[in-house]
Formats: sequence, C-alpha cells, structure tokens
Amino acid sequence: MSNSTTSRIVIFDPDEEGLRKALVGRKLSPELTKFLNDLLKRKKWARKIHIPSARDDLAVVLVFATTLKPGGLEILSELHVYFAGQVIVEQWEIAGENDHIHLLPKEAFRALDIAKVHVDGSLVHVEFSIPLPDGHSERRVKTFDFSTNQQD
Repeated sequence: MSNSTTSRIVIFDPDEEGLRKALVGRKLSPELTKFLNDLLKRKKWARKIHIPSARDDLAVVLVFATTLKPGGLEILSELHVYFAGQVIVEQWEIAGENDHIHLLPKEAFRALDIAKVHVDGSLVHVEFSIPLPDGHSERRVKTFDFSTNQQD
C-alpha cells in the first residue's frame, strides 16, 4: 500500500484470548499474527495493541518490561513497531534499578498513548501522547524508517 492514514483497532491490556476475540473476521498476515502471539507470550505486561484496519502487515504494541537487577527492579516502556516482517523496538526507562517505585507518580505507569499510525512508503509515523506530571499530555510523532531499520 502507498500513502495511507489508517483507522485503528485498539486492544487494551491484551491477552491471547482477548486478541483472538478482537480480531474475529479480520485477516492479518501470518507473520504479524505470529509476532503478536509471541509478544503476548513473552511480555506479560502488554498494555495496548494498535492495528491499523487498512493493513494486514502493520501493528504498534506498547508493553512494560521488567528486569531484576542487583539494585532492584528496572521497569521499561517499550514500543514495538511491526511492519512488513520487520520489527523496530524503542525503549524508555520508567524506573531504574535504584528508584523507589512506590514514590513514582502514577503518570509514569500510564506511559504513552498511541493516537494514530500513518504509513508513507517504508516510513511508519506513530503519533502518540505522553502524560506530563501536571496532568496534561504532550503530542509527539515518531518516525520509523523500515528501509534502513532506523528511528528518529
């Protein structure tokens, strides 16, 4: 597909059963289906899956990932962008291993909210909002270049 702004299918707090139900009647590429199922099996804190309805080979998934380190638990927010068989992952640290998690503002765990996905050739533009400590949010666009597997 060439340039297209896509409407979305959004699944909050997905699990394998929830994904199956949300996609009834929807055809995805076998590779995308495998990617989503594998991600849900590995990442227990999947927060949101965003699948544009006009594509069968594109999905953006927001997950929380944790790692137990010597100083404590590290928590990351990860944005997985799958497009035509390739994946680019961007990570943001929510809590470092030495942070006191109970002292973090609840906004830190809301992470970002995917608003729109736009495809332009090999570029995938993900528009999202980031919660700010004052209760407002900031809108940003992140571009992922799948011709070079780069992000800006």
